[in-house]
Amino acid sequence: MLFERETVTPHGRLAAMEELFARVAKRRDTAHEPGHVPVETLEAFGDLETPLRYMLEAASAGCKDRARLSQLRKVEKCLNNLPEALMTSLSAEPDENWLCLFRHLLQLHTLLTDAGIGTEAGEYATLLQKMVQLAEKVSQAARVEISPASMFTLLLMQVEMQRINHPRKRRKPARKRRKAKSRKTASAPKEA
Repeated sequence: MLFERETVTPHGRLAAMEELFARVAKRRDTAHEPGHVPVETLEAFGDLETPLRYMLEAASAGCKDRARLSQLRKVEKCLNNLPEALMTSLSAEPDENWLCLFRHLLQLHTLLTDAGIGTEAGEYATLLQKMVQLAEKVSQAARVEISPASMFTLLLMQVEMQRINHPRKRRKPARKRRKAKSRKTASAPKEA
């Protein structure tokens, strides 16, 4: 028919949201050249990395516990991967992996918590503040601009993805019924 309307599918809605995000999140002002890291971003990275390296060194000195050493190596590996993640996030377009650094910072936080590094209240608050500062400096210099419009679009996309990938309720397995005969014999008093 001439005036027949086409309804949008859930995947079509998600595609429209992704397209909108790419439009609203692309930085309008001049972005830095690929490979360039602003001084403020480098300083924020150094402010986080340097004390973490000292904490790792102190935690691993004289440690004989294999499980603990394994956790500390995971923290060190994540810390070693942070510069590459930073570069990826700085140069990524909205449809690329611009969240790379933020995901690495989340993983680093989890690993630090699991390893018991920075457990003192003041130390922990300082580490959190340094992570936030690094995330802020990267966000300010990245090609993807986080604004109220782009943040709302991200939230819309997250809700839509949850709706599309909604976990189905699992049915509890049915309990096996015992045979009536075995219950009767078990409850009957034994004759002496």
